[in-house]
Amino acid sequence: MEKLKRTCISDECMSKECPAFKRKLEARINRIEGQIRGIGKMLGNKVGCDDVLNQISSVKSALNGVSKLILESHIRNCVVNDIKAGAEDEIISELVQTLNKMIDKTSKKIKEDLPEMIKKIEIQVGKIKELVEEEHCNEVLNEISLVKGELDGVSKLVLESHIKNCIVRDIKSGNEDRVITELLYTLNKMI
Repeated sequence: MEKLKRTCISDECMSKECPAFKRKLEARINRIEGQIRGIGKMLGNKVGCDDVLNQISSVKSALNGVSKLILESHIRNCVVNDIKAGAEDEIISELVQTLNKMIDKTSKKIKEDLPEMIKKIEIQVGKIKELVEEEHCNEVLNEISLVKGELDGVSKLVLESHIKNCIVRDIKSGNEDRVITELLYTLNKMI
């Protein structure tokens, strides 16, 4: 099946609101890029695991915000227009496939180390930026899903290391109440 090319984040998308919409998207993506670079620096500087995990959670939240904005525009414009034009089978199939990718929480086995994963995420966020400029909404949403999956992988590696090293050490030193409270807080943000 050939993919339909969408321009729901183009200047026709929301008439007078569109330039502001694109600026808002670009500002959010620029912030995400900075946060990803920050995670890389945090890992390189051996910053506390909780801080790294909290930053990853913030990036995922920011990506969710971008996804929601694009998804709303996509549904209000592309989906509605294609259904009205009689292409509902293709657009609905494509939308369901995109939503499934956004919702799927399973992740692949992690093969890279943390610095490689951060570099890969930086490249993916750059690709998101390019796709927004090229006004390809489905591709942006798909790339965001990939970044979120990679961030889940980074979270899992950091959390595993944190549990094996920091949590065990701190519980053995008698700080279990504080450690458990902090871990539960972090896990709550991750879930």
